[in-house]
Amino acid sequence: MDWNDDGRNDLIIGDSDGKVQVFLNINTNSHPILHSGKYIRAAGTDIDVGERAAPVADDWNGDGKKDLLAGSMDGAIRVYINAGTDSEPVMKPPYLLQAGGGDFNIGSRSAPRVYDWNSDGLKDILVGEMEGHVYLLINIGTNAAPVFKRAGKLFLRDGNVIRYPDQGKDARSRLFMADWNNDGRADLLLGGRDGRIILYESAQGRSYSPAVIAAGIWNGLKESFIDLKTHLRKRAGKLI
Repeated sequence: MDWNDDGRNDLIIGDSDGKVQVFLNINTNSHPILHSGKYIRAAGTDIDVGERAAPVADDWNGDGKKDLLAGSMDGAIRVYINAGTDSEPVMKPPYLLQAGGGDFNIGSRSAPRVYDWNSDGLKDILVGEMEGHVYLLINIGTNAAPVFKRAGKLFLRDGNVIRYPDQGKDARSRLFMADWNNDGRADLLLGGRDGRIILYESAQGRSYSPAVIAAGIWNGLKESFIDLKTHLRKRAGKLI
């Protein structure tokens, strides 16, 4: 992404300490050379989300200037609004992304990507997380004021839930959307803890096979039950 609006692609990274750095491209897009990184600041201090920052830049409030969203180890997503210009961003103090009328929290290692999932012209959010699933937040507001209901897991066309194929409970899904096979439809690239990248190609339309529908309903109920158990367990831990 072009951080300083000079027509050249730059690099933004989050680190394990919760900080966010930008590496400016001082050469060309075809032969990039990155300058030494500098920490991005908000309200006069370095951005710090606690641990495991996972940033993404986007014009969040529709004012034509890039803002910043950052996931973190604590499972929340922080929104930093740009009070400067598109070429010289100056970030305000963050606020927590809201969903379903409360603070959004995916559990751990939230990693957001902004993408218009349902092609309605509104920015939605896809989120990777600790256990390797991909969650979807559909925007029911506007691009200037996004509003999200409860997040839901993404499923495959065969009715099975998408999850990075790692046997442990810390798969750490990280995702990117791109038209990988140049068929005009966006595909999903999913990375994880062990360093592999899994490609999920976009399927045209949904399957109406009774077996697939049954599998989708069953897997949906199972995933909802697992989410409920996880939520109750976390609440119990906080009460203790």
